[in-house]
Amino acid sequence: MSSLSMEWHKLLPLQRTSRTVAVAIGLAVVVSAVVAAAMAGSAAHMSAVERGRFDSIGTSLQGINAAVLAVGVFGVLCITREYATGMITTTFLAQPARLRVLAAKLGTHSAVACIAAAGACAAAYAVGQALLGTAGLSVGWGAHNLARALGAGALYLVLICVWGVAIGALTRSSASAITWLASLLVVAPVIVQILPESVVHLVGRWLPSQVGMQAIAGHSDPHSFAPWTGLAVLTGYVAATLVAGAWRMVRVDP
Repeated sequence: MSSLSMEWHKLLPLQRTSRTVAVAIGLAVVVSAVVAAAMAGSAAHMSAVERGRFDSIGTSLQGINAAVLAVGVFGVLCITREYATGMITTTFLAQPARLRVLAAKLGTHSAVACIAAAGACAAAYAVGQALLGTAGLSVGWGAHNLARALGAGALYLVLICVWGVAIGALTRSSASAITWLASLLVVAPVIVQILPESVVHLVGRWLPSQVGMQAIAGHSDPHSFAPWTGLAVLTGYVAATLVAGAWRMVRVDP
């Protein structure tokens, strides 16, 4: 059995696969609905200038920031669960080429993350626009930059899943890997925001969460990287972690 077939065999019977897709879409929809409803509720107090500057696309896709942990943890657990149970030894006996095992895990889990990401982006936008439309703040499905925001948002989620796999391979511990992932995605932005504004503008653009915010935004932020530039930076983070995780997987027993 090839590495890819072996990983699909592990993945398909597990309920956690469908749960990952459902949780990612559910979180994205709920958070986008809450944010969009709040903005629609305050629309009566917005001036014409504020309405003109309002980012309807970015507001509708705010739920993507809630879905990142779901897909990230999904990536982490694909490796750390096997190390925790000792099943990884059996996996390496069946397929001694460890890099092939890692590549197969990346391929299968990225495919699931891609489905979850596409569903989360589309569902979050649809719900957000429906709620914003009650206050005249929607822009519809033909909006400028919408295709880019949806595509970049989906790619952001897939990259986070791959990063989860990489961190899992590097740490081999579910608790450690999830803590690192949460710290990078959730805690770091909070810490940076309490720093002086000049530091926030300098450092903030390098944060994965800020990259994600710009990926889904309809309007650009002069203090942040452009969407594709930011995703290239995030890809660099993922690649560096993946190299380190692959090195440990190959060099360290089991």
